[in-house]
Amino acid sequence: MTAALALLVGAVGVLVWRPCQSSRGAAPRSAVALLLAAGLGVWVGSFGLVATVIGGNVGGTLTACAALWRQLLAGQLAGWETAFVAGWLVALPGRGIAVLVLGGVRSRRLARTFRAVGVTPACGASVPARTFIVPGLSTTAITLGVLRPVILINDRFWRAASPTQRRVVIAHEHGHRRGRHVLIDGAARLLLAGLRPLPSAATAYDCIRRHLEALADDAAVRTHDAHTVGVEIGRIALSQPPEAGLGASGAALWRVQRLLEPRTRHLQRISVVILAAILSLGVVVVLGHSAHALGPPADAQFCPV
Repeated sequence: MTAALALLVGAVGVLVWRPCQSSRGAAPRSAVALLLAAGLGVWVGSFGLVATVIGGNVGGTLTACAALWRQLLAGQLAGWETAFVAGWLVALPGRGIAVLVLGGVRSRRLARTFRAVGVTPACGASVPARTFIVPGLSTTAITLGVLRPVILINDRFWRAASPTQRRVVIAHEHGHRRGRHVLIDGAARLLLAGLRPLPSAATAYDCIRRHLEALADDAAVRTHDAHTVGVEIGRIALSQPPEAGLGASGAALWRVQRLLEPRTRHLQRISVVILAAILSLGVVVVLGHSAHALGPPADAQFCPV
């Protein structure tokens, strides 16, 4: 119980900490890992407490999960105990899966709408494959799809943009596609959807999306310099083509300041990396205990039925 409770408290503390404001994008990859580990830590830690309450054994997560597993196999759970487990399943995995399904439905509808309107492949030496110009797109550019991601670019932006702005936006979106950020965004939705009544959970999800934008900006910096990318992002955001502004998650000012400010945030970067490593280790330890407890059902001495 102690390990599960410590993991739960630590995970909630990380979600409340808000690394977007504290670290200023010093270590975007570690910040994403930290917040994903925090969401998973809430899942694992809360399940350990559920197992402790139902199993009636406070000796540790291992024995509590084993007791709960035995009761499930024997069909010995009472009504309130079954409702307790069902409530946890609905609140966390259930809500996360529902959010993913609804998001997939919206994406398919959006794809059908674009196919009906018509798309034009973007041409140019630096344009990656599966990049299309789309009329009526509500943002400058977006990357959609899991198995074969496509890049969609607003036609109004494409016509009005300078060659440098086009290259920066394409490099940015290609960074999203190469980094499989759609999958990471889906994992964040799954882990944090059940916690959305808490303001910190919504803030954490927005922070993950903001750091994914920062990772894509860093991908653009590898083909351009940071000053050029920052200036062009600012110009695109100020011109607002189209009405929705730049990017799905916005935060253009945060992104521009991150690119243009001197990078002297070594302490912030180290703190995010260390916190991500500690929380990930806690998740692995508690998961390992639970897996070990749930692993012996093949043993005749373990299974009571």
